[in-house]
Amino acid sequence: MREEILKLLSDREMTVTELANLLDISKATVSHHIEKLQREGLVKVVKEERIKNFIRKYYSLSIPNGKVGEILVKEIKTCVTKNDRVELFRNTVRLLGYVMLKTSPHLFKRAGYEVGYSLGWSGAKVEDLAELWEKLGLGKTSCSKNVLDVENCYFCSGLPNIGTTYCKFDEGLIAGFLTKSIGESYIVKEIKCWGTGDELCEFEFKEVKN
Repeated sequence: MREEILKLLSDREMTVTELANLLDISKATVSHHIEKLQREGLVKVVKEERIKNFIRKYYSLSIPNGKVGEILVKEIKTCVTKNDRVELFRNTVRLLGYVMLKTSPHLFKRAGYEVGYSLGWSGAKVEDLAELWEKLGLGKTSCSKNVLDVENCYFCSGLPNIGTTYCKFDEGLIAGFLTKSIGESYIVKEIKCWGTGDELCEFEFKEVKN
């Protein structure tokens, strides 16, 4: 039901009554789902109308944790003004990735895994991944046996501290690359990130014996 509500609100702003009529369910049920979606930052009130003693609220979709979304939208607007295609693309990717991070973090990580697995090759090492990372312009890297550090991260550098890490896609990418290259499963965890107040990203990885 929540997916149906989000789908309808992606087209236009609507009231609880309108949603209830279109979905053929009670207004109480719609209100229950709307409250949950608001708490998750996926829905917001965009307009209110007073009709006698009743306030009619119109709802629309919202980018989760609006502060980061607002920053990225502002950056995109600046890029358009400056006709900066490179940064426009980067910030568009960051905005889309951030939305996915907040709505489907596990799927976001799995998408990274599939990409990393496709990029790996038999016998490759973490040093090869670090070199590839730099060639792709994803950041400046350094690595040791079980750690990969990334400075100037393509996805999160400059974004505010939100109390959690941003780079789930990168976690998956590293895990997929190492699994394909070494033939063993890997668990990857980002332990430093701009999202946790650090000015670099640090990923720890360990092999999981099959």
